[in-house]
Amino acid sequence: MKKHVLLASMLFASIAADAKVETSIISIESSIKEGITVTVAVRSEANSVAGALVKITHDGMTIGAGTTDESGNATINIPSYGKQLVKVEVSHSLYKNQSVSDITLENGKTIPFNLKAKESSVESTMAEAEEHAENTEDSRATQEDLIKEREALLQDAELKKAQAEEDRKLAQEKSEEAAKMREEAAKRKEEQLKQIEEKERERQKEMADREKEIAERKSEMHEGKLEHAKGHEKAAEKDASKSQKEQEKELKEAEEKLKAAKAEAKEEEKKEAAEKKENKEAEKAQKEAEKDAKEAAEAKKKAEKEQKEAEKEQKEADKLEELIEKYEKDQKSLDERRDKLNDEQKKIDKDLKKGKDAEKIKSKQEKLDASFAKLDEDQKKLDKKRKKALKK
Repeated sequence: MKKHVLLASMLFASIAADAKVETSIISIESSIKEGITVTVAVRSEANSVAGALVKITHDGMTIGAGTTDESGNATINIPSYGKQLVKVEVSHSLYKNQSVSDITLENGKTIPFNLKAKESSVESTMAEAEEHAENTEDSRATQEDLIKEREALLQDAELKKAQAEEDRKLAQEKSEEAAKMREEAAKRKEEQLKQIEEKERERQKEMADREKEIAERKSEMHEGKLEHAKGHEKAAEKDASKSQKEQEKELKEAEEKLKAAKAEAKEEEKKEAAEKKENKEAEKAQKEAEKDAKEAAEAKKKAEKEQKEAEKEQKEADKLEELIEKYEKDQKSLDERRDKLNDEQKKIDKDLKKGKDAEKIKSKQEKLDASFAKLDEDQKKLDKKRKKALKK
């Protein structure tokens, strides 16, 4: 453009010289604007700040906005930017607002912010609550030691008195255990089938969604539609408000947890004193028991036989689990293939948004759709094998 203006100016100057007429030469420059992407990184001390609202303005007009994610980063796309000076503002209900003015943005650059907290943070409140909880745990541990000591004394006192009854109970327990083992083996098989059916339903839904996406994407390619990001500011403000309210709620819950932890610690101290008192009484009870210990051994053998039969059923369930584990490895391989295809899909979607060559994108999409179709077919075959194994 400048080259054309220069040639035109020289031509006009030459004509003016020949005609001896004064001619004013006008210099024209055009400001080229292009789309850029910048990242705003928000921290507080050593932690990332999620849910902060980020706004980029020029002459009071917002040209870009976003909300920080869990890592404290907000990636903002500005469709049209011509190196003008801007102001970057960061706000969060739990931190003091910060901003930088009169800066020029660069594509791909990161702008750092370090916010200062207004009040106690969730982390510090939780740390204090955890400290009280640790004290409570120490008190509970002491109580547990006292209880174990008392139980040992009482157990020694009751051992001979309860020996006959224990043998009878043992036979009953073994019989019940055998029944439980059978029930568990059947339940494990039922749960495996339920999980497989649920995963299969999820995968079928994913395949159906995938087919719907393919149809929509082909329609968009045919019509040549490209989406442009507009109205980011309102969406960002909504996301930031939601995230900040959740964090305020977390802080309130942490404070309530701290209050409860203090009360619980005091209560456990009282219990500890009571346990010590009961231990002294248990020491007396230890000296009273040496009778009644010669009955019940036949029911034990019957229960042991039932237990062996149940163990056999458990082994069959274990073999089935080994087969299921093998299929799970095959499933993992299919999932890895699906992840790779999903990554390729994201790249294609990204190229589509950038407005790259539509024909090349369409060709890549068709190949990718074929790969997805082959993967879905392999998935159906594996699901069929799994169902067959569980129905045996």
